[in-house]
Amino acid sequence: MKKLFLVFLLFLSCCYFQPKENSNLTIGIVTDVQYCACEPNDVRYYNNSAVKLDSCINYFNSQKLDFVAHLGDAIDRDFNSFDVILPHFRRSKAPVYFVLGNHEFNVQEEFKTSVLSKMNLKNDYYSISKDDWKFIFLNGNDLSFRVPQDSIKKAERDSLYAKLIRTGRCNTGKANGGLSSKQFTWLKNQLEDAVRANKKVIVMCHFPIYPVACHSLFNDEELTAMLTDYKCVKAYFCGHNHPGGYALKDGVHFINFKGMVDTPDSASFAKVTLTSDSIFVIGRGREITRRLKIF
Repeated sequence: MKKLFLVFLLFLSCCYFQPKENSNLTIGIVTDVQYCACEPNDVRYYNNSAVKLDSCINYFNSQKLDFVAHLGDAIDRDFNSFDVILPHFRRSKAPVYFVLGNHEFNVQEEFKTSVLSKMNLKNDYYSISKDDWKFIFLNGNDLSFRVPQDSIKKAERDSLYAKLIRTGRCNTGKANGGLSSKQFTWLKNQLEDAVRANKKVIVMCHFPIYPVACHSLFNDEELTAMLTDYKCVKAYFCGHNHPGGYALKDGVHFINFKGMVDTPDSASFAKVTLTSDSIFVIGRGREITRRLKIF
């Protein structure tokens, strides 16, 4: 009898985490591949990422996906690393959309202005719509110490950074970045458009914003306030903080996916299925499986 009860519980668990066949959209999520032809250190295995990414793409290709999103840091350093790792992404049957990470710009100075074209990105932040969902891809390096800045962005970055120092915030690492006021205006317009079109929204960016942490975007609190102010926003996906994390605030799910580079052989990625009432995160490798209610 006890065995039958355990089997019944297992059956319920499987049903709970499996979305129905008529789910709206299914996407693949991976982050912080951070490839480099370099020796590993104590916590990162750069050269192993190509093989792990292949296992990820093989799995994605076995699923029916609407698209794949990489949440930043496809490379660790060296512009030539793009030529090694990008062909692995091109094996994907589903379209791949890239979010810019800080390590994308950890390249030789003369190549920093060529990063977008190398990654086949027309814009550094953009959005796409599919069915009744809108996906917004932000550039957290808009205000950055690694990316070339014009005088307007440099002044805005320095003012924001000085405020963080003055208020004792810990997210002042030069590897972090921020959104410019111009990008905030663009984002607000995107969210207003989603409201008018009655679309649900998922925002993606490399840097975490909630809960506040040392890995956070420079203007994490401002972005969190904006996203939680719009009922159309259902989730925020990010990377950067490789151990990952999760929090819920005012109906918005903040999911920090685990980095792929941090283990010698086990990968980390997820299949995310969006239904009318839930976000199903089916974790693979180190990534956690979750069912998140849409409010």
